[in-house]
Amino acid sequence: MAKSGMNKSVEFEKYFQELGNSEHKIFDSMKDVFITAATLGFKYGNPIPFAKSAGEAISLRFFNDDDKKIMDLIALSATDDISILLNDEDFLDKKYKLIEEYANGGMKIMVDNFCKPVVDINELYKFVESFENNSSNSPKTSIDELLRRAMSSIND
Repeated sequence: MAKSGMNKSVEFEKYFQELGNSEHKIFDSMKDVFITAATLGFKYGNPIPFAKSAGEAISLRFFNDDDKKIMDLIALSATDDISILLNDEDFLDKKYKLIEEYANGGMKIMVDNFCKPVVDINELYKFVESFENNSSNSPKTSIDELLRRAMSSIND
């Protein structure tokens, strides 16, 4: 059966709720928290598997085309295997599990940087500003290199 939603780890469920589903939320939705966490988890190479999900999964219907493109780029870059983009149940499950693990790793980064003991908007601002201060970092890989590696996976 095809996956219908993105799971969140029991460890970080309260932070998902606080950041994207509370009266004083910082993000528009938990979907936005999830995508941000997945991106951070990928940026820092920090996928963290989890055994137990919590709360209701975030339905895939809430993710727009841009969100899905981000997921595809993360999955493609992480695996260097273009087949991860196939619309086949096995490949979709593999891709979504990978994205969930990156989101879990990203949530750990978010919690450690601006959510402990409570969500602190000023710490979030400092966290975001730290990226501007590190502008000398080059991207992990260029898009053409990413596609070249993925295409070579077809020939292997």
